[in-house]
Amino acid sequence: MKALAFSPSALFRLSQFEISREWFSEFLLPAGTVGIKRVKIDEIVYFLEPDLDRDNASLVVVSLAGENPVFCDTHRDVYILERIITVARSIFTNSVRIPVTWREYHEKSLLSIYASNRQKGDGSRINFDSRPDGEDSLFVFAVTKNAFDLGRIPRNEDIYQLARANLADAILSDVPSENESTSRAGIVLSSRLPQGFAQGATLKQWYESMLTDEQRNFVDKSHDGPVRLRGSAGTGKTLSLVVKVLRDGEVAELEKRSAKYGFLTHSLASVDMVSALAESLDTRGLLSGGGQSCSVELRTLYDLAHQHLKFNLDDLKPLSLDGREGRRLQFELISSTLKEMQASPIIQLQYEDLTDELATRWRAASSGQDPKFITEMMNEFASVLDAEGVRAGEEKGEKYAKGSLLRAGWLMSLSKEIDRRFVLEVHRRYRMYLSEMNTLSVDQMIADFNSFLDSNRWDSLRNRYGYDALFVDELHLFTGVERQLLHKLIKRSVGADGTPMRPPIFMAYDLKQSPNDAFASLDSTGAIFSSGARLQNSELIKLEKVFRYTPEIADFLSDLDATFPAIDIPGEWDAYSGKAQLANGDTPELLVFRDEKDLFRSVFDQARSLARTIAGGGRRVAVLCVSDEMFDAYLEIASGQYEGSIFPITSREPSSELRHAGKRFVFSMPEYVAGLQFDTVFLLHADAVDAPADASVGLKRRFISNVYLGSSRAERVLKLSSCQTRGGPSDVLNMAIGRGSLKQTIVPSQKKR
Repeated sequence: MKALAFSPSALFRLSQFEISREWFSEFLLPAGTVGIKRVKIDEIVYFLEPDLDRDNASLVVVSLAGENPVFCDTHRDVYILERIITVARSIFTNSVRIPVTWREYHEKSLLSIYASNRQKGDGSRINFDSRPDGEDSLFVFAVTKNAFDLGRIPRNEDIYQLARANLADAILSDVPSENESTSRAGIVLSSRLPQGFAQGATLKQWYESMLTDEQRNFVDKSHDGPVRLRGSAGTGKTLSLVVKVLRDGEVAELEKRSAKYGFLTHSLASVDMVSALAESLDTRGLLSGGGQSCSVELRTLYDLAHQHLKFNLDDLKPLSLDGREGRRLQFELISSTLKEMQASPIIQLQYEDLTDELATRWRAASSGQDPKFITEMMNEFASVLDAEGVRAGEEKGEKYAKGSLLRAGWLMSLSKEIDRRFVLEVHRRYRMYLSEMNTLSVDQMIADFNSFLDSNRWDSLRNRYGYDALFVDELHLFTGVERQLLHKLIKRSVGADGTPMRPPIFMAYDLKQSPNDAFASLDSTGAIFSSGARLQNSELIKLEKVFRYTPEIADFLSDLDATFPAIDIPGEWDAYSGKAQLANGDTPELLVFRDEKDLFRSVFDQARSLARTIAGGGRRVAVLCVSDEMFDAYLEIASGQYEGSIFPITSREPSSELRHAGKRFVFSMPEYVAGLQFDTVFLLHADAVDAPADASVGLKRRFISNVYLGSSRAERVLKLSSCQTRGGPSDVLNMAIGRGSLKQTIVPSQKKR
């Protein structure tokens, strides 16, 4: 075959399928596939929507011929296709940006990205022409082994021209050729949509008969001010937001009213999930630029910051603290700083009056004995110093040192001025390291974006690039600074009497799913929606019906919730009220092992066996680790002992490749799979050592939030585990055990093999 030719919507429809290596041999579709037709003409295979009626429509053409065919490596073809889909989305929709880690390179209309970042030392790149023959199409002309001058790579433009010339015939073809009825087409419909979402129902059907009364109430809200949508995991917050933004967009289209709506999530993984929901409901193509009056942009906040601040022009690379690699790098930088300061006699004398506890923890962290101290230091940076723009030697730095800057009570104890000056010095040196590396932390990038949105430049551009309304999912994962810049993204508007209008921002959240304290940057009133955010006094709608997990899991979450420490966030920290709608299942179980080795071997063997037999494959089974330390250790071991059986997710980057997990089970941490759902979840290390009885309120809250978040990812089966060498089960599970919503089993030690 010479090439594949897709209409953009047909290509995006492929993201709802699970594609295996077999598909790349004949590029078949299973019989009965809805929404795509396959036609083969002159050795070019077309994938088009059946109602396409324009022969000048945009095309995505993938070359299969020449010296550097795009699909020629069975081990990576699936990932290459995923990257092609992402690049196409970045060109034809308002929803996706090419990830920074793909290292995009431009020469006029030519574009090149890494083909894969899975194999170290592999410099292969996918090469595109975003304006073939000057048309609004995309031509994927080569995959090359080494990066070199784009202009020197043969483009075989005749292949694109042939695909374009035969498009009319492909459109007029009523009977798809070679649309096999075989079950081995190498492509099956994927279940990446959440439990409770009825695929095939229209937007009108959802609005009129499938939403709950509370969801319908939210969707009907007008754009005269901010509205909060609060509910436990699985209550349909994201679905409600998607229905609202699309319905509001349809109304704008019918009224021929110009409108630009923004849908913001915290991670690219959530962008993928929202896209999956919207694709089956967005018949007007609002997300793909098909609207005449209204458009909808689906983005992350970091994506917007990177776009507006144009870091690429200054050769600055954001350091993604969202992913495991970024966090580890930040951890190492702070650890190096503490060691360097500990080794200096001058620094030792300068800070000899530190409180005994801080001095002891400094020494322990410098020798690798207290990693939690570094984690708490990272939290101080994110929640206070970077969030508020505090710098040593500046006015805010002095206020911080003097203790006049508000700090949440659950942050690390810094009782003396010298303690706070010590933290400022660590932060100063840490920032110096980042500067030398020509990079920024995510917290620094957001702080700069906040300053940009306060600038005269943005004030002039606001009504051109701002949004008429904003829809924000997973608000509980946004920091205080991130929440404060949301209203600045809204276009300015005034009422009939000349007074400024309140920002129409619709927010969905559940604070108990926040795995860190960064969300709780409180103002002087103790409210998470500060006056600076202009979101205070926003209308609140609560969701209670849970569609995602069994009543038994809901009971356990209710008992776990009762152990949350009292936190002064008025009106936001309500008791769990989820009412499960699914059929009954098994009671969640806590397995107590003798040591880490027994736990690891037993759980990973169970997960591997289940992934090979469960309907839907390994993507329906997740092993989630609550402990950072143990996750790192297990990831290294499992990559060897369970190679080919695990699908690691180590960041909040796009999760679309999860559809191709096959028989591999997911191994991750709760925060990296927020928004995803699994049939069975094994939650590792709910241990006392990570949240001892005398732990600080902040440490215990973070631990419980991670257990809550991980447990709520399970639809049907939930198995927690702990080991006696790490103190046995945490006391936060005592209430659930005592009330019978969690059954405890002591697992006999396995004999050595």
